[in-house]
Amino acid sequence: MLPGGRRPGERPAAGPSSRLSPRPATRPSSRASTRLPSRLPRPSSRSAPRPREAEAPESRRGRSRGQEGPSFDFTRARRLISLLSLVIVIALGASLFLTSTAFGIRDIVVVGSVRLTSPEIVELTGVELGTNLLKIPTGKVRDRLLACPVIAEATVSRKFPSSLIIRVSERHGVALLPASGRFLELDSSGLCIAEHQYVSALGLPLVSGIVLEELAPGTRPADERLAGVLLCADALGVAGRLQVAEIHIGDAGELLLYTREGTPVYLGPPDDLEDKIVALLGILLDLEESGIEATYIDVRYPRYPVVGSPDAPAPPQGWIDPDIYVIFGEP
Repeated sequence: MLPGGRRPGERPAAGPSSRLSPRPATRPSSRASTRLPSRLPRPSSRSAPRPREAEAPESRRGRSRGQEGPSFDFTRARRLISLLSLVIVIALGASLFLTSTAFGIRDIVVVGSVRLTSPEIVELTGVELGTNLLKIPTGKVRDRLLACPVIAEATVSRKFPSSLIIRVSERHGVALLPASGRFLELDSSGLCIAEHQYVSALGLPLVSGIVLEELAPGTRPADERLAGVLLCADALGVAGRLQVAEIHIGDAGELLLYTREGTPVYLGPPDDLEDKIVALLGILLDLEESGIEATYIDVRYPRYPVVGSPDAPAPPQGWIDPDIYVIFGEP
């Protein structure tokens, strides 16, 4: 018997202290430690950092880069080849168009010419039939046309496949100015557009009172009195210029006209020309219809025109406003 009344091999009775004491931890056996877990742990999404390779020395890196050589950019080479091919195609197409006979000029159409004939205008352009339409420099052709004093404006355009269209606007003369045995045709701005030796068929009045020795076509005379003459000639219009043979300008700037029948017409200063010309043309029409012969016509004051008969006194030489007679009586 052992102390405490227990037999050999018998566990001692558990007392209150033994019941409350924690059970000693058991040491895992070697067999339990070798067991694999039933579920493997999920791998992490982040990859483990790779170990950093040791950098090669500068001399070694330089040798390896030099041994490899520069890399070739195939994408850039393809782009260059494509661009070069496009340029070649465009050049070949342009060459084909510029040398093709399908665009050779067959017709040159001139529109708006009255004074100049179509062959004369074509000669001014310097363009020949058969020339490729795409080779025509329209700007230079227009400049050649404008170099002619008769042509005031010009446009040149292409009409495919084989026509060249030329539109012109011409200047027209209003008076003839004698100079060095010739007659210079002037437009309303004073530009000399042509010179003539014979003037009977032109139907333009002669300018007298201005002496001019030389004037080339395409230039303007410098005499200031000529402005009043040209204003008068332009105001006459085509019908009036056919009835007036001469326009004389005096030293004082007063205008004196002569009709084709030789009747003097007193216009006075070159102002209110439109009213004076309207009065003059009306008087000439009345004289023609009535058959009356006039020795002079005075329209210096258009509201009070005067027509001289063969037995009438000569008109006053100076400029006298007829309103003076109406308001104050004859001086």
